[in-house]
Amino acid sequence: MKFFLLCCSPRTKFCGYSIPHPSDNRVNIRVQTTGAAAKEVFKDASQDLMVVCQHVRSTFDKAVVDFRMSKSVNGMDIDSNN
Repeated sequence: MKFFLLCCSPRTKFCGYSIPHPSDNRVNIRVQTTGAAAKEVFKDASQDLMVVCQHVRSTFDKAVVDFRMSKSVNGMDIDSNN
């Protein structure tokens, strides 16, 4: 998702990534911009991703609460693993 937000930025000409080795916990990211500092464009995309993730989390949490409060689950124990 982060890569998608970075690619769609009007300040980005090119972005790409590579993983040097599957067992290595590193990712190389290349960002070419239209003039803005690549570090700032990347930081903004990261912040946008945090907002999207927070929205998804709050939407999910609300759906869970709504489901638990719905009349269709009366008498069901939805917290058990059985």
